[in-house]
Amino acid sequence: MMEKLLELFRLLIEPTGVLLVLILLMILNNYIFSKFRSSTANGNIVKRSIATFLALIGGLAFILALPINHTLKGQILSFLGIIISAGIALSSTTVLGNLIAGFMNNSMNRFHNGDLISIGDFQGRVTRKSAFHTEMQLEDSNFVTIPNLYMASNPVKLTRKSNTVIATSVSLGYDVPRTRIEDALKSAALETGLKDPYVYITSLGDYSVVYKIHGFLADSSKFFSTSSLLNGNVMDTLHENNIEIASPSFMNQRRVDDRKFIPPSQSEPAETEDTAGETAPEDLVFDEAIKSEEEENKRKLLQKIAKKQAYYKTKLKETRDQQKITTIEAAQQRLDELKTKIEKQIEEEKEEKGEK
Repeated sequence: MMEKLLELFRLLIEPTGVLLVLILLMILNNYIFSKFRSSTANGNIVKRSIATFLALIGGLAFILALPINHTLKGQILSFLGIIISAGIALSSTTVLGNLIAGFMNNSMNRFHNGDLISIGDFQGRVTRKSAFHTEMQLEDSNFVTIPNLYMASNPVKLTRKSNTVIATSVSLGYDVPRTRIEDALKSAALETGLKDPYVYITSLGDYSVVYKIHGFLADSSKFFSTSSLLNGNVMDTLHENNIEIASPSFMNQRRVDDRKFIPPSQSEPAETEDTAGETAPEDLVFDEAIKSEEEENKRKLLQKIAKKQAYYKTKLKETRDQQKITTIEAAQQRLDELKTKIEKQIEEEKEEKGEK
């Protein structure tokens, strides 16, 4: 009986060793990426890819180490190969395609967290990029998940963070001089806070002319509220200049004599302390996207700090001047304090989100 137990123990040593090595490698992989996750933007993607590769190799090694005959091992490996091949074949158009598209998007750096993009019928700010999909927060503050394969095969419009163009169109009659209209539209753009406004005449219709006013917005984080404000200022400015926003075809549909449909002017409400410090709608709508952008910026800053620390470390080895050594050590200490502060902020934010 004792001999049989010893023989069984001897046979199980090799597969048990394979399992222990696999477990240690998994723990090591998790430890490495948990230690450096604050400075690695795509750490989760790489971590999961390595874990999947280790699990596959470990499974094959475990099967080969089992104390069974070669024929049965071959049958098990063949069955495993069929399952893997079938899984790849069935998911090649979706899962594998999204995975490849995800790596392509991340390697090309087409956009980052917090960027304002539009694709198809969706427009919003990016909150998260993963191996298989990209998450956006839309202008109604809700979220949409878009497969990476769709994003790779469709044009993505990226709005510049600064000096992006805001525009709106308005249809006016032929009876109003063009220069008068252009001056009024430029005045509305300047009142909105846009720089260097310019006007295009985009269409000459049978009954009206379509004017399009453009202007440069310094901060695109206020894109939607500024677009709305521009529309409002265009209406107000045209009405103040006695320009009716109604094409002559309106007269052909309803006989209203010579009446002009311009509302009476109203005095603007005085700005109070509450309205002066009012939070912009984009700050409320894109709250998660803003947090995601701030987190990514902190990770980039940590990468810059790591490069600076490596540079100082090299300079410290090369210099013999005690004054320079003291200066470099002081700079290193400041960088260490800044790194610790940023890493603590990232950890606190992750705890608030419930991330482990």
